[in-house]
Amino acid sequence: MASYRFLEFELSEEDFTLSRRGQRTALEPKALRVLTLLVSRAGHLVDKQELLSSVWPGTFVEENTLTRTIGILRRELGDSSRDSKIIETVPTRGYRFIAPVEILSQPSQLHSAIASAEEETKTTPAPSVPVRSATLLLIALCTVAIITSVAAFLIYRANGKHGAQTEHHLTEQRVTSNSPEAPVDSAVTSPDGKFVAYSDPTGLYLRVIASGETRSWGLPKDFIARPNSWFPDGTHLLVMRWTGTPPAPSLWKLSLFGAAPQKLIDNAVSGSVSPDGTRIAFTSFLPYWGSELRVMGADGSSPHKIAEASQGVNPQSGILSSAWSPNSRRIACIERYAFAGLTPAAGLSSLWTRDADGGDLQVIFNNSWLGPALAWATDGRILFSTRSTPANERDDEDIRSIRVDEGSGKTVGLQQVVTTGAGPIGGISVTSDGKRLILSRTNSRDQAFISEFDANTRKWKTPRRLTLDANGNQATAWLPDSKTVLFVSNRNGKWTLYKQAIDETTADVLVEGHSLYLPRLSADGLHVLYGSQPDPANPAAPVSLMRLPVGGGPPELVARDVGLGNYQCARRPSTLCIIHKQQKGDCIFLSFDPKRGIGNELLRTHDGCHDWSLSPDGRTLADFPDGRHKIRLFSIDEGGGREAKRVTLNDWSFGFGDWSVDGKGLLVPSFTPAGTPVILEVNRAGKASVVLEGAAGTEFDFMIQAPNGHYGILGAAVPGDNNAWMVDNF
Repeated sequence: MASYRFLEFELSEEDFTLSRRGQRTALEPKALRVLTLLVSRAGHLVDKQELLSSVWPGTFVEENTLTRTIGILRRELGDSSRDSKIIETVPTRGYRFIAPVEILSQPSQLHSAIASAEEETKTTPAPSVPVRSATLLLIALCTVAIITSVAAFLIYRANGKHGAQTEHHLTEQRVTSNSPEAPVDSAVTSPDGKFVAYSDPTGLYLRVIASGETRSWGLPKDFIARPNSWFPDGTHLLVMRWTGTPPAPSLWKLSLFGAAPQKLIDNAVSGSVSPDGTRIAFTSFLPYWGSELRVMGADGSSPHKIAEASQGVNPQSGILSSAWSPNSRRIACIERYAFAGLTPAAGLSSLWTRDADGGDLQVIFNNSWLGPALAWATDGRILFSTRSTPANERDDEDIRSIRVDEGSGKTVGLQQVVTTGAGPIGGISVTSDGKRLILSRTNSRDQAFISEFDANTRKWKTPRRLTLDANGNQATAWLPDSKTVLFVSNRNGKWTLYKQAIDETTADVLVEGHSLYLPRLSADGLHVLYGSQPDPANPAAPVSLMRLPVGGGPPELVARDVGLGNYQCARRPSTLCIIHKQQKGDCIFLSFDPKRGIGNELLRTHDGCHDWSLSPDGRTLADFPDGRHKIRLFSIDEGGGREAKRVTLNDWSFGFGDWSVDGKGLLVPSFTPAGTPVILEVNRAGKASVVLEGAAGTEFDFMIQAPNGHYGILGAAVPGDNNAWMVDNF
């Protein structure tokens, strides 16, 4: 066995001991074995699966056990995960020992033979080797081959047929080729894998995969439907349809043979048909999207609740998707818990399973990077989407798998990467034989547009892009000149703060950092305010409110606390700035000063935190409590706040809004019954009028008017290459 030296340490492979300057270092045996394997392979990636199977052979352990062990080693060696000099993390794959290593004693005869053979191959072409030496070398190499084969077989048997795909990701094959003007928003494979049903703003379609032949489903023009799931007979499709004013979703059953559509249930989304065809799982739309997981008969009979989304967070929390186990007895779900912070990572998602009657909850794992896409393959693997590299703040997602026992709902294997690609994944579906997978990639990006206000018509003119960069760009503030905007962008892989004049095409970097978000302007116009979350993987970690002098200078801390969320300042002559803090089920509105920090409590509500906006004069706070069609108006002064009025718009659905520059009304994003995005101007009496209309397939997020009233920042989600893709033999 070999022994090694690195830095001030010596490591013996013979008895797994670590010493420092002659003094033995106390480490648990498993940690020493992990260290030995890494050191013996210094400079090379050691896969997580290899570490787990080598150090914990024949035993199932969670991946976080290895993570904790690496943490113990780093602490003992004086290393850091943020600026590693000894053990490098290779995201999603494994670890690499990067410190210089010196071999103090030679390894075993087998290792020596391999090393000699490699050296001879490098230095001497076609050497003349004595018969005895050649025989010994052959024996050594054969021994290596046998050991390698046995190890490979053991890993194969331990992890199943698909357990070794971490290094070799499968290729996605394009199924649809829609342009950004007609983005595919949902796609599902038929049980036999011959067809894909997909929808875009123009309708619902059926494509034959082998030939590429595509035909419209032949629905009425006003029947806007998104495919959710096929029935196991392969001739019926479960779709979600939007109807009414304001639009509300319902689930319908369609037939391939032209029978009339059959409505199953109202106020329902994200339907999934069980493999045996007897039941449908879905999430409720009221009181908010995904508030409950429900199950009903395949004909819509006997709907009943089996689980409820976590309460006391905010209306953006909810159950996003569900998938049945192959035996139709358990349901897997993705649940997202949205927190008060506004950073792109301000939320935690959970993958869990429970039996179809609502009992026996089993949490598979929680993290901040889990997407909504979910499927359960016939071989027991749950397929899900997650961000490709957590350190990179772009939205590219992988499909990964984890094997789960469908009887107990517990994991029986480790995560494996199935496929990688560009953009988020909106949905996953799998054929009944488990050989074909269809996914939809939703390459929509938040973009900033500039629109000009027409005072004669009181409408906004056709918007134009602020920047030509196609990555995420979120502009939320104007400088006092009404000619320059502040925005954050992930164009360099991390959310960075920029400023740009509206008549320019390039931007200037103001602050580089990690997870910067929501630039605002102080009341006096002298400081840029922005948020920062140093640890976006931990939504419960404190977030920081920072200030940056407009005239130049370093950033400075305004406040740092857990649960800080939206913040906004009024305009001169008011000096009021407000920030909210989530505290259990309460939302606390606090005054703050950009130089002196947090001040007094002004207002407290008891139904969680929602989107809100402070009027320019600082006297009224508009709150959007139900995420659908209500606005609460609170009167605000330095002594506190009280509810003054409620506004209800029954004909429109919305959940966000910002005050117009004159403070007479709110600019509110919504949709028409046909799905066209609009900006509404809603006055204090509750009268709404359309002031901007967009294109189908686009979603408006907000409109923020410049101080001079002539221009506005329009935030919109713009589709890119939104299409369906296929993976075979995964």
